[in-house]
Amino acid sequence: MNKSKLVLLGLAILSISFVSCKDDDDEDNHATHVSGPGTVTLDISNVAGLVNVDETGSTSYTNSSGESFTVNKLKYYISNIRLYNVDSLVYTMPESYFLVDESNQTTTQLAIPDVPAGAYTKIKFLVGVDSARNVSGAQVGALDQANAMFWTWSSGYIFYKLEGKSPASTQPDSSFVYHIGGFKDGNNTNAIREVEIVFAGDSLIVDGSREAEIHVLADILKVFSTPNAISIAAINTQMAPGGNALLIADNYANMFTFDHIHNDPH
Repeated sequence: MNKSKLVLLGLAILSISFVSCKDDDDEDNHATHVSGPGTVTLDISNVAGLVNVDETGSTSYTNSSGESFTVNKLKYYISNIRLYNVDSLVYTMPESYFLVDESNQTTTQLAIPDVPAGAYTKIKFLVGVDSARNVSGAQVGALDQANAMFWTWSSGYIFYKLEGKSPASTQPDSSFVYHIGGFKDGNNTNAIREVEIVFAGDSLIVDGSREAEIHVLADILKVFSTPNAISIAAINTQMAPGGNALLIADNYANMFTFDHIHNDPH
């Protein structure tokens, strides 16, 4: 056999070996990464523009009306979580009620267990507590009335609570208080809002063998601006359903934006 034929034979053997190894690797990767349901974490970072929210009152922010303000309390409910693939709804988390409390950072990471394996492109959830749970009496966990997110006089949950201080406030102590809730009488008092987060062309891969995290920003400056301009001077106290509460509810539905996804192997 001449030299050129030997070279060609060697190349053919190498090519076959490469394909064989590649097939084996693909099978190994498939076996490793497709292993059934997994837990998805919805990680929410409460921010004011480009900085994290500070509840100590030592950090001043400026809203779209040019009013400076500080924050001493931020809490809200996330519920009825659903995950979608490109085509349709895939998974609805049962009994999904979470109270996000900026003073307790463990509450900003929402665990969604038993999510079927697959690729997901968006998530939907409610800000607030659905009407069925609003009329279900004493409850536990995130819906425990001890969490101070319930109007005993109105028999309903406070969906969103933001409190702080501002020189623009007309209150004697310069405070502003937004306690937003209400679900009765159709849209006249319904402050429940649906949020849709699309993963910006990315996919969340769930297969039980890897980390699956959705990172979302919740910008409180948008509570004052999008789509409704909210001035602390004009509205420094809102603690009842309806009216201005609905304007603020429209705004907190728009405070959430997609940041990034983590899909690292365990």
